[in-house]
Formats: sequence, C-alpha cells, structure tokens
Amino acid sequence: HTFFLDMGLDQYTARVADLDAKLQENWPDIQLVDMDDPAVVQRMVSKCMFYVLFGKWITDDEAKVLTGWRSLAPIFVFPRIGQRMIFNLGVGKVKKLRRDTVQIVENYGLQDLFMQMNASLPPKYRRDPVVKLCDEIMYVTGFAGMGGTSACTETVSAFLQLKIPKECAKETINFSNYESAAAMVACYREDPVAYIKESGRVNPPVTSATSVLKEDTTIEMVGEEVTLPPGMLRQYTLSMANRDPEVFEEPDLFNPQRGDLNKALTWNGAFGMSNEADYLRICPGRN
Repeated sequence: HTFFLDMGLDQYTARVADLDAKLQENWPDIQLVDMDDPAVVQRMVSKCMFYVLFGKWITDDEAKVLTGWRSLAPIFVFPRIGQRMIFNLGVGKVKKLRRDTVQIVENYGLQDLFMQMNASLPPKYRRDPVVKLCDEIMYVTGFAGMGGTSACTETVSAFLQLKIPKECAKETINFSNYESAAAMVACYREDPVAYIKESGRVNPPVTSATSVLKEDTTIEMVGEEVTLPPGMLRQYTLSMANRDPEVFEEPDLFNPQRGDLNKALTWNGAFGMSNEADYLRICPGRN
C-alpha cells in the first residue's frame, strides 16, 4: 500500500487523473455497447491498473497477457483434486501467467522498486531472491486488482444497459426503479461511486473469502453444536451478507441511493463506514 496505493502521494493522484485521457487515446471511438465484450473491458482495466501502480501504459499485447488474471479465474478456485484429474493443465496455465506477468515488470525495468520494497521489510520477511516478492505482489495485484476490478467493471457496464451479467440469475436482481438504459446512465453520472458500490453489492466480484481459525471455535451446525479445531479453514460468503434482509431493505432491489449502502462487505469490509479500520482484511485498493 505504501508503495502503490497511497492516495496521499502526488504520483498516485496524477496517475489517476491521467486515466481518462489515456483511455480516450487508446479507444477514441469506444461506445457503451462495446463494453459487452469482456476482452475489451479486461484490457482497459489491465492497462489502467498497471499505470496507476507503475506509471507505465503497457502495450495491447501486454494487456492481453494480463487479462489472464480475469479469464483464468475459474482455474484459481478449482479444487486441487480437480486440478490433478485434468493433469494440472490449469496449474500450468497459471504458472505461465505468473512468469509472463513478471516479465512485463522487467520489460519496464521496474526491478529496483521491488528491491526497495524487499529491503523495507523486517529481515524475517525478506525474499531471496527478490523476484519471489515481485511474483507474490503481482499475484495479488493481478488476481484481486486486475481480475476483481475487471469483474466489477463488467457488472457496471452491463447494469448501465439494463443487462444481467452471465453469472447472475436474472430473478435475483430487481431493476424496477429504472425503466431505461438512459435512466441508468443518468443515475451513474449523478453519483458514480454509489452506483459502483451498489453494483458490487448485488453482484460482488469476489463472492466469498476464507480465513483460518486460530483457536477452538464452537458453532451450531444442523441444530447441533460442533467444535472446530485451530487451523480449520472457514469460508464466509460476501454475496449472501450483501443480501441480508436484516441489514438491507429490499436487498434484491438495485438502488444506489439506499442509505445502508456502505454496510455492504463487497471489499471485505464496510467500505465507507466510520469503522472501516475494524475490518483488518479490508481491500487496500478499495478506493
């Protein structure tokens, strides 16, 4: 976060301000309907993410490589036993993506940045060689930053056209407050941040996350109390939490004006609430 996403840094603010011009230069005739092509959205997001992080506007071919962080998403969450049944072909694709991503970093001579980052860590956390740290950081920014942001952008693009993304069940989202795509676009222009947050609430780019129990934990399961040992993996479902009727009035209704919007856990925490700091795993790139 200190090296890449500190909103107080002049370079961060300047790079974000540059994005509009960069996108218009790269895609001068883009229309909203063109955003129906996931590949277009993913290339846009990959270029923007890399520019905000490193100040480099990558080539179309390099952006195509980085779209793998979105297109290979099903492989990332595919169980290990399933990977073995397909002879680890998926694992091989992910390994290649990781190598190619590090190569793009090296194409722009950015190794010194990771050397500085590595040197700033306490000795026990430093990587040897430093390329290990580069791979780990790019894995996080690729999977969550490029992949997750692409998923969110695909959802927003679809909603602006009163369309439902392919992975969503049509009956789970209520667009009744908006009679046309023009009304959707007007709503977005009125408050883009609220529109994006509500899009993420009803169709979060990351639907669940996993933590590890640190101590014996007793829970109720199928009417019985069960004690789970330390080390047990526990998954929490963000998509269900975002539709909790005890928290959100009319949870299936798409309504960027809702007063409870900041209670959504889309970014692994209540983004925008006064107690953001209470969510230790909240996304550092949420802004």
